[in-house]
Amino acid sequence: MLHPRPMDSGRAPSTALASRFQQMFPVLSPAEIERVRHFGEVRRFLPGEALFQAGKPGPGMCVILSGRVAVAGRDAVGQAVPVAAFADMIGARLEDLAEVAPGEVLAEIGELSGQRSVSVIDAKAVGEVEAIVVPPEGLRALLIAEAELGERILRALILRRVALIEMGFGGPVLIGSVKSPEVTRLSVLLGRTGIPFRVIDPDQDADASSLLARFAPNPGELPIVVIPDGTVLKNPTKQDLARALGLVATTLRSDPYDVAIVGAGPAGLATALYGASEASRSWSWKRSPMEDRLAPARGSRTILVFPPASRGRR
Repeated sequence: MLHPRPMDSGRAPSTALASRFQQMFPVLSPAEIERVRHFGEVRRFLPGEALFQAGKPGPGMCVILSGRVAVAGRDAVGQAVPVAAFADMIGARLEDLAEVAPGEVLAEIGELSGQRSVSVIDAKAVGEVEAIVVPPEGLRALLIAEAELGERILRALILRRVALIEMGFGGPVLIGSVKSPEVTRLSVLLGRTGIPFRVIDPDQDADASSLLARFAPNPGELPIVVIPDGTVLKNPTKQDLARALGLVATTLRSDPYDVAIVGAGPAGLATALYGASEASRSWSWKRSPMEDRLAPARGSRTILVFPPASRGRR
């Protein structure tokens, strides 16, 4: 994700995301930064040192205290994020997308899943940088203990994920014909689970031939799927892809569940959270990783409010 700062770009944004620009890239106040300190530790980075590396697990969340951080996104096959398209989508200027300033947050929503999550950005210190590094478990604890601040951070991470989905950047890259039923099958899986992805069609993209030569597929091995961590899958099943992305549970509890929920959209998520407030053991098919992390305390009442026409993916 890129981290521009709020300012009048003089351009009409191309999507509704621009109306939530400041929510997508909040700048924390000194008081909020002090609250974050309880969940992480202060680290100093030398000039050129990496805070995040694309394709590698991230450290969690970084809140910049001093200095500036240069940020650039790239996908699983090394292609840079289409900065101009991103700027147009959020109503920003190109020159505002290059660096992260003090008070801003570097994080990705995948850190909340409890699964191994890799970064889709390269973030390097420009000069000396001081930042609070909050590990994934600390970030999850922050979202629960600091409700108001946690809500701001969570909203920002969700909006950034929505932007990535709209751009088709930051997730798996599928190499194969867009007319192929195999590509359609995998695309439907990724779309329904809210994972950003893009398709490179060898019949339409001049760069696809070099990628095919690079991965040297034999007949019947298309489509190829390149995962952000560099894993290459050749003509995978939906189960293979889901397993590679950490969408399939490797173990289940041996003790019984009180409630089984099919679906993890607005209704399913609300049901799971309500069950958690009553100390019920809930299991969701298409489980949302947020359920365990945001479960309210027993006896509390949480009312979830979703935008009109919200569906499971949103």
